[in-house]
Amino acid sequence: MKGLGYVAFAGGMHVIFALGLPALTAAADGGSSDEYRLALASHQTVHGDFTGFGELGFYWNPERDYETYTVLWPGFIYSAATWVQISGGLRTLYTDDKHRAESIELRPFGGLKLFLPNSLQWSIYNHTRYEFRDTQNRDTFAWTEYSRIRSRFGLEVPLIGREKAWQPHTWYGLASLEPFYRFDEDTVDPLQIRAGIAHILGDGIHLELIYNAQLSRPSGGGALALSENIFTLNVKIGLHHGLLRRLQIPNHDD
Repeated sequence: MKGLGYVAFAGGMHVIFALGLPALTAAADGGSSDEYRLALASHQTVHGDFTGFGELGFYWNPERDYETYTVLWPGFIYSAATWVQISGGLRTLYTDDKHRAESIELRPFGGLKLFLPNSLQWSIYNHTRYEFRDTQNRDTFAWTEYSRIRSRFGLEVPLIGREKAWQPHTWYGLASLEPFYRFDEDTVDPLQIRAGIAHILGDGIHLELIYNAQLSRPSGGGALALSENIFTLNVKIGLHHGLLRRLQIPNHDD
């Protein structure tokens, strides 16, 4: 079973990266940059099937010379069934850019996460969210806004036998493909392709190391091209026993 998990995860990543390969190849001379992210998220049971969560994050791009500080609060997840979750919240971002005006962004969001139940203890899901982005230029105090929908098709596979899947001191792999549709420009921009590996340090702590290829359209339009290589360390904390596992794979066979 362990070998099957490795093979399936490797196959899933191959398919996801193959879908983005033409854009990645076309962008070989496109001037992409590297961004590094650290995110700390906590989850807590509020009442019954309601979970509250928050996140602190720091993004740093040394090549483009900017830093972003982000706070997600409040956030909630309602587990309506073992195959569906409803979520919403507000993300606030402050960006200090050495080459342009500082900015503050308010980003309320709401979404639906659908799981595909299976006997393999894999997390196969689609997470679709609506986001409203309202950004203020701190020099002019002018606000700009637009709406978008992002839809992540994801796969998370335990890299161990089914009998020990999602237990402390085990590993899992993850991969996803996520297009973003902008209503103001009537186009998909950006497209994100992710792959990573994660360790369940304990019942209430998950560590995820993720590489994210972000494909964007150049100013003035054109084909999607690689604009950023994003390297992320996610630290997830669950303040109640088994909470992270229930959120990540709600049809888990305990």
